[in-house]
Amino acid sequence: MDVLSYISIFITYVVIIIVGCITPYVTRKNIIFGVYVPKEYSKDKEIQKIRRSYVYNFLISSIVLLAILVLKLKNINIAIGGFFIEIILMYISYLRAHSQVAALKAEKEWSKDKKQAAVVDIDFRKKPVVVSPLWFIIPVLIFIFTVIVGIYVYPYLPSKIPMHFNSQGIVDSYAKKSIGSAFLINIIQFFIIGIMFVCYKAIESAKQQVDPSNPEASVEKNLRFRKLWSGMIIITAVIISIIFMLAAFMVWGILKEINLANMLIVIVTTIIIIVPIVLAIITGQGGERIRIEGENKSTKSFDRDDDKYWKLGMFYYNPNDPAIFLEKRFGVGWTVNYGNPIVWIGMIIFILIMAAIILLPMYLMK
Repeated sequence: MDVLSYISIFITYVVIIIVGCITPYVTRKNIIFGVYVPKEYSKDKEIQKIRRSYVYNFLISSIVLLAILVLKLKNINIAIGGFFIEIILMYISYLRAHSQVAALKAEKEWSKDKKQAAVVDIDFRKKPVVVSPLWFIIPVLIFIFTVIVGIYVYPYLPSKIPMHFNSQGIVDSYAKKSIGSAFLINIIQFFIIGIMFVCYKAIESAKQQVDPSNPEASVEKNLRFRKLWSGMIIITAVIISIIFMLAAFMVWGILKEINLANMLIVIVTTIIIIVPIVLAIITGQGGERIRIEGENKSTKSFDRDDDKYWKLGMFYYNPNDPAIFLEKRFGVGWTVNYGNPIVWIGMIIFILIMAAIILLPMYLMK
C-alpha cells in the first residue's frame, strides 16, 4: 500500500482509540458504563478506579494491536479486520467495566430507598428543538446537480466505466456502461442523504431526558445539544454530498486529477470524523458539559432508575414505551427502543437497501 493508504488507516485507528478512551467521560454523570448511579455517588473512588482501569486496559491492548498491524500491514483486508478487532476490544473493555459497576451498585445499595422522579417539559416540542430542515435543500441540490451533469455526459461515456480507483489513482475495476453503473454513485449519494435526514429526525423526536434536580437548566442544555448536533448532521450531509459528487466526476472522466481528488476526500473525511469527537467533548451526552449561567450545581439525584430496560447497559428494550429514539447510555448520541416493532421494520428495510447497494456493483462488474 502507498503512503496515503497508511496515513488513512493510521488516522482511523487513532480515532477509534480516542473515542474508546474519552467515551466514559462524556456520558451523563449519573450513567456509568451503562449503569444508573445516583449523582452523589458518581465520583465514588471505586468508580473512578473502574474508569481508569477501563482506559488503561483498552489503551494498552489497542497500542499492542496497532503495533502488530503496523508490522504486518500489507493489504487493506488486514486493516479492515483490525478495525473490527479494535471495536471488539473496546466493547469487551466496556462490558467488563459495566459488570463491575453493576456489582458495585448492588453491593452498596445506592438505589435503595432512593427518591425517584421523572420530569417532562410539556412545552419542549413548542420550542425550536433542532435547526431548520430547510438546510437539507443544500445537499439535495448538490445531488440534483450531480445527476444533471451525469445525464449530460452519459452519451459520451466509454463502453466500460471505471468503478473503483486505488489510492494511486489507477482504475482497478470496470463495469459495462449502463444506467446502473453510470449512476451507482448517485444512488448511494441519495441513500446517504436519506440516512442523514433520518438521523436529523431522530434528534428532533428523541425522548426527553430531564434532570429532576435541575429541570430548567437541563432542558436548556438539551435544546442546545440537539441544535448543535442537528446542525452537524446537516453540515455532514453537505460535505458527503460534495464527496460523492467528486467521486462521480472521477468515474465520468470529468475530474482528471485523481490523486488530488483522493487526497482531498481523505482530508475531508478525516475532518468529518474529528469534528463529532470535538463536539462530543464540548457538549457531553445530552448537553451535560454545556455551561448554563446561573445553573444550580446540585449533586442530589432524583432520576428514574430504569436499568431493567437496558440490556448490557447498551440496548433499550421496553415494549410499553412508545418512544422510538432516545439517548444512548455509553457515549454521545442516540439509540433506538428495540421493544418498538417500528424499529425492527426500519432495520429490515435498511439492511435490504444496504445489501442491494453492496451487491449491485458486483452484479454490474460481471
